[in-house]
Amino acid sequence: MRETAAQLAQSCGHEADGGNHPSSVQDRRPCLAQPSPMSGEADGGTQPSQGGCLGQVRRLSLAVDEGLPADTLVGDISAGLPPGGAHPGGFFLSEGSGESAVLADFHVHTETGIIRTARPLDRERKAHYSFVAATLQGEMVQVEITVADVNDHAPRFPRDAVRLAVSELSPPGSVFRLPAARDPDAGTLGTQGYSLLPLPPPAGDQGSGPEEDGPFFQLRYGSPPETLDLALLRRLDRERADTYRLLVEAWDGGSPRRSGRLRVEIQVLDENDNAPAFEQSEYRARVPEDAPAGSPVCRLRATDPDLGANGEVRYGLSRRQGDPAAAALFAVDERTGVLRLLRPLDREARALHRLAVEARDGGAQPEVATALVAVEVLDVNDNAPAIRLLFLAEGGASVSEGARPGDYVARVSVTDPDAGEGGVALSLQGGEGAFSLRPAGDGVFFLCVEGALDRESRDAYELRLVAVDSASPPLSSQRALLLRVADLNDQAPAFAQPHYRAAVSEAASPGTVVLRLSASDADEPGSRNAQVRYSLAAPHRPPAALFHLEPLSGVLRVRGGLDHERQAALELLVWARDLGEPPLSASCLVTVVVEDANDNEPVFEQQVYNATVAEHSRPGLCLLQVEASDRDSGHFGHIEYFLYNGFHNYEKSKAFQIDPSNGYICVSQDIDREEDLSTYDLLVKATDGGGLSAQAFLRIEIEDINDNHPVFNPEIYMTSISSRMQPGTEVINVVATDKDSGIYGVVTYELVPGDFSSLFTVDTTTGMI
Repeated sequence: MRETAAQLAQSCGHEADGGNHPSSVQDRRPCLAQPSPMSGEADGGTQPSQGGCLGQVRRLSLAVDEGLPADTLVGDISAGLPPGGAHPGGFFLSEGSGESAVLADFHVHTETGIIRTARPLDRERKAHYSFVAATLQGEMVQVEITVADVNDHAPRFPRDAVRLAVSELSPPGSVFRLPAARDPDAGTLGTQGYSLLPLPPPAGDQGSGPEEDGPFFQLRYGSPPETLDLALLRRLDRERADTYRLLVEAWDGGSPRRSGRLRVEIQVLDENDNAPAFEQSEYRARVPEDAPAGSPVCRLRATDPDLGANGEVRYGLSRRQGDPAAAALFAVDERTGVLRLLRPLDREARALHRLAVEARDGGAQPEVATALVAVEVLDVNDNAPAIRLLFLAEGGASVSEGARPGDYVARVSVTDPDAGEGGVALSLQGGEGAFSLRPAGDGVFFLCVEGALDRESRDAYELRLVAVDSASPPLSSQRALLLRVADLNDQAPAFAQPHYRAAVSEAASPGTVVLRLSASDADEPGSRNAQVRYSLAAPHRPPAALFHLEPLSGVLRVRGGLDHERQAALELLVWARDLGEPPLSASCLVTVVVEDANDNEPVFEQQVYNATVAEHSRPGLCLLQVEASDRDSGHFGHIEYFLYNGFHNYEKSKAFQIDPSNGYICVSQDIDREEDLSTYDLLVKATDGGGLSAQAFLRIEIEDINDNHPVFNPEIYMTSISSRMQPGTEVINVVATDKDSGIYGVVTYELVPGDFSSLFTVDTTTGMI
């Protein structure tokens, strides 16, 4: 008789309605009332149901251990009914479905109310069951079955092994989460705690393991232990141990207790916590100074126990330590640490080089180690002897021509920077016996004068110093020396000729160059001994006062006042002195001829000349000589005469001519006083050979001669007279003129005898008839 609670409720409703049903098990189904609150086992109260049907619900709590075999007695439903009552005779169950968990795991005998297990129970699968059983009388029992837990499960981790990566620089106290174990059992039978079980030392442990210095790790968990942490107790060192293997045990509270284990592998992550370490703190090497560039010097090795880039070592020269100039001489291979030469060394410049090499790892913040390297440079005979000169004269490589044999010229020192014994030999070449070397010890020699010197015959000597060392094969060096012979003022100036002659015009302006004097001095050119200065003797008195002599160039110039007419030749005494100490001098004679210049004009004896000449004098008749003089001589004193018409007219006269050489003035053509001029005003000009001229005035009067007849004008006179005219009456005045002058031009009148001449008279003077 298994019915669901719905079916039971439906049946109860029918009874309340008072319906009549056939007598059957179903007809006798009781009315199900609403359950009342339950407390305790098999007790409960009744209360009226909503539908008017009376009933009560009691509670029955049962418990059974999990895992017991099938058919294990669980309990009796009747135990939930009030005590003392008769057996109900059967039960109706609320779990009527075939898929019910209660019916699957339990056998419930509805006639007896006995409950047995249908199969072993598993609390972890289902820990509680509940159903309602109803009696035929309508009483209801709420059955609660609890599956009691037993320790049938061990704690179990989600996985068997866990791998952690922990930095070796993690500080103590760092916590790393581990997966917690899970135990399906409840309460004390579940996981209660964890333990670290001992294992063999990790691989790579150098002996500083937990046994010596204490454990590195500790487990930490709460209560209940729902989380699990692994705590670091002290600092790790990957270089001593790079892996730790731990065994974690989780245990429950059963007896005996069950446990589960978890293998934990801790990989220690490398950090750049180690600096590279050189095999030696200082390296020493020897290198011959002639080793070529690229030669290895030594190899430095440094190791770094870190992994990966943190342990990769790169080499380089340190700029903070060692010789700052080492970078120009050495280079270290970045990867191999081989120290090589960049260029050949020079032991003589430096016999020992100290440098610092850095080893730097590849960490983000690299660690650096430094090693010192001392490189000793081994000597080879690679240097020729060095010759040094120290001249004892202020002028350097020179010796005075007045030096005597034995005088020191220079100090010579010979050195060889190479190491060794035997010294250096020095010899002198050249000089033709004028010089010699005198040893003074310790590689010092003196260059001395050996013979007489004369700069004017030889002003320099080419010497050669040769130094040879004692090595095998020997090296040698040479030094050429041009030794100049310094001048003494032992040579006086000398003019090219003792007597100079020059000519200059008297009209030369001041500053005109007359001539250039030159005196040479055989002393050293350019020196004060050879520098010549010129001067005139008695420069402020004539004739020297008329000239200026430039002291540096020797140019003689006109100062002024030359006059050929006063003095045609001048003589000067010129001195040439050098600037030596004491000065030396020489003199010469200079004759200056003052050439004539056209500086004088012709001068006439008189400025105005007067002359007379009769008209119609024959051509060629000379009537006058004019004369001019010129103080100049030669060509400039030669005078030529010219004759011009008028005082202001430069047309040559046609009536007269002048002899250009002697000044005679002569008639050049027939002159008619009446037709031509009666007076000639002429200009006489005298010009010298230089173009200077003078002029004089000439007036020539033309003397008249009676060479003209009187002439009536007109030739015929006509008039009329009255018969009654009285004698003495003036009839007409006739006029006759005569071109002649003077008495030759005075006209007198007379009547020519004729028929009527007796009737008239004429005034002889006036011509009145």
